[in-house]
Amino acid sequence: MLNIKRLLFAALAVGMVAAQCDEDIEIQSDGDVSQLDSCSRFDGSINIKKGVANIIFPTSVSSITGDLIIDGAVGLTGFSAPGLKTIGGSFKLNGLTVLSTLSCPELVSVGDIAWSTLPALQSLSFTKKVSKANTVLITDTLLTSLEGINLVTAERFNINNNRYLRSVNVALGNVTDVLIIEANGKGVNASFPNLKWANNITVRDAGDVYFPVLEEVKSTAAFVNNTFETVSFPELTQVGESLAFVSCSRLTKISANELEEVGGTFQLANNTKLAVVEDFDKLAVVGGAVDISGVVTNVTLPSLDDVRGGFNLQSTEDVSCDEFNDLKSSGVIKGDDFTCAGKKETAESKTGGLGTAGSGSTDNESAAATFGASMLVAFVAGVAAMVAL
Repeated sequence: MLNIKRLLFAALAVGMVAAQCDEDIEIQSDGDVSQLDSCSRFDGSINIKKGVANIIFPTSVSSITGDLIIDGAVGLTGFSAPGLKTIGGSFKLNGLTVLSTLSCPELVSVGDIAWSTLPALQSLSFTKKVSKANTVLITDTLLTSLEGINLVTAERFNINNNRYLRSVNVALGNVTDVLIIEANGKGVNASFPNLKWANNITVRDAGDVYFPVLEEVKSTAAFVNNTFETVSFPELTQVGESLAFVSCSRLTKISANELEEVGGTFQLANNTKLAVVEDFDKLAVVGGAVDISGVVTNVTLPSLDDVRGGFNLQSTEDVSCDEFNDLKSSGVIKGDDFTCAGKKETAESKTGGLGTAGSGSTDNESAAATFGASMLVAFVAGVAAMVAL
């Protein structure tokens, strides 16, 4: 009889442990993590509530199949999960105003990363590095780098408003929806050494960009308000919709000699040091309009043989229009809207709401730009709207 009782108690204990590890739980205080002591794989979601101060998961917890959520825990200073390797759902951190330690040394795979309003978080302790995640949103932190996150592929990758961030260097090979780097530390270095394919790219406020193997952008690529002096895309052959370089105040050279086709608008606007447009040796087809405005003195597009929209070339400097007058008269430029003019007091973009003032009113580097919302809607905001995680 005694043996039977022991077996019954053992079976009951096993049942209690199983139930504890396969149901969603809430952690209301630091001590509540003891609920996880017997768990290796946790089949459910863990929601850490506002009353916590410092959370350390048991080393035994290696995987969570659901979400790990910490939302509004304003007193939480540190979170550590020393044995955690995978999170199947969302890893959400929001409104953790004093969180300064985030340690997941074994973590390599997450369903989604969604971190926002972490104004005390300066670094990550992710020794093994997260190499797999569907989507990443990191906004409003004190991170200086993304060391510890090195994804191979992602659906969406959105890094914005991290004012101390100096470097974004990840191993992404493709991004199936959007890649956004904007409003981070002044002159952030955005490096994507393995990126071959992306659907949409938006880069703003960057001091350097590096896309050495990028071959195709399926939709739109927009580079706005950056401070890099040169930019090169040595392998890029096609942009499915629009390609734009706008208000990059120090830009002097763009190189994309393998680029053959831009499916929509090809826009260079208000880049107040870009005098020469060349190194687009193979650009043959522009499915929309060519829209170039600023301080350009020379534009050379030697392979251009099919512009299906209009053509706008306006400069505050002297620029030759002979080549493009010939392309218009021969039918290469098919749109009715055709403008080519130099020595303009204001060189205007036809894409919307943007102009470069001539040197008669101010120096060219700080030339006044009429920066209308319509331009940003066309090239940036429309893309960003798809990134609601």
